[in-house]
Amino acid sequence: MFSRKILDHLNNWKSKKNPKPLLLRGARQVGKTSACLLFAEKHFQNLIHINLEKADHQRLFRENISLEDFEQIVQIKFKKQITPHQTLVFLDEIQNSPALIKLLRFFYEERPELRVIAAGSLLETMIEKEGFSFPVGRVESAYLYPLDFFEFLEAKRENELLRALKNTSPAKQIPDAIHKEALKQFYEYVMVGGMPEVVKSYFEYKNTENLGSIYGSLLTGFGEDVFKYSSHASAKYLNFIIDQVPLFAGTTVTYEKFGNSNFRSREMSRAFSTLEKTMLLYQVQATRSTELPLVGQPKRVKKLLFLDVGLVNYRMGIQEEYLNFKASLNDFYRGRIAEQVVGQNILAQFTDRPPNLLYWAKERPEGDAEVDFCLVQSGRIVAIEVKAGTANNLRSLLSFAHHTKNHTLMRIYAGTLKREKIKVGSESFDLLSIPFYLLPRMFEF
Repeated sequence: MFSRKILDHLNNWKSKKNPKPLLLRGARQVGKTSACLLFAEKHFQNLIHINLEKADHQRLFRENISLEDFEQIVQIKFKKQITPHQTLVFLDEIQNSPALIKLLRFFYEERPELRVIAAGSLLETMIEKEGFSFPVGRVESAYLYPLDFFEFLEAKRENELLRALKNTSPAKQIPDAIHKEALKQFYEYVMVGGMPEVVKSYFEYKNTENLGSIYGSLLTGFGEDVFKYSSHASAKYLNFIIDQVPLFAGTTVTYEKFGNSNFRSREMSRAFSTLEKTMLLYQVQATRSTELPLVGQPKRVKKLLFLDVGLVNYRMGIQEEYLNFKASLNDFYRGRIAEQVVGQNILAQFTDRPPNLLYWAKERPEGDAEVDFCLVQSGRIVAIEVKAGTANNLRSLLSFAHHTKNHTLMRIYAGTLKREKIKVGSESFDLLSIPFYLLPRMFEF
């Protein structure tokens, strides 16, 4: 099991006096169960793991029950006692038990001294399909994504490099040898991706031979899940999107005839929304805001991010070529793959809430300036431009700066970490340039 940064979030939750039950959200196979089991092993004397994908566990919790009934079932069927502060109750794949979803409210209201974590990958869609209610205000949420680059390095046991990257700052000059090594490791991460099963196999066997079957199995599993949260009428749209979205990762799309289909905008819109709730994809809306708040424009074209860059590479058919380093990594970085991996790592930094990640674009009559990503952080508008190499063409970013105030300008690229001033005519702007391998620290700077 990999150590994940979500463990720090879980530990902070545990330290609260009377924390609400915690709902750990994330797509299938991103490591929710493993993280909870590792957390329990480190911080609790006892674990009660109820896996609601198992038929025998589901049968125990089909009917509405009281807390007293729940504890009695645990004592008899699991042969365990629930001890306040010492026992973690882990309700895995809780979307399969409406009765336990309802019970979360009473854990909070009647037994706040208990520590309860529920994990779910299809929760919102199952609630929508089955029509049962959710105890709003009685739970708190945390979010888990595929491994970010620092988690990848930790899993690979590149401890010295990771320590150097965590301790550097714009005031320090990163030695060229370390810079090149960090970029090499990052390119490897981009090829493999951050799905835990893939990363585990890659490090365990030291080769790429088994990865294709794992990627294929993951994508097949996502498709099979469709029938758990959709009607047969909508399943065809969902399966089509799951198959096609990796081919469009990092690009803007329209719903009408998406992927050269004959599907209409209405059906595609609903299907995209459903898959976004499962966290398989993220739709980056456009904004033209020049001051806070940043307001999305849902009717304009959206930029797509898929769950994981490794899956994107596999689906594009470039996995073997790049995993075996038969092509130029610089060529690989031109365009959409760079935006996919940067977007994926931005999302992964938000463990306590879903981010409002946008891209900034002028309306057509005003010009064609477009900034890759835009969001609010620490009361400032952060504009992020992704560059394939060390390119200095920042026309769109500077156009954004000209039209806005209270902003932070970032360039994510293959160069070194630095702060600089960029002059355009009579104007001067501060620019923070961050190498790809420091993405997990971008908001610290």
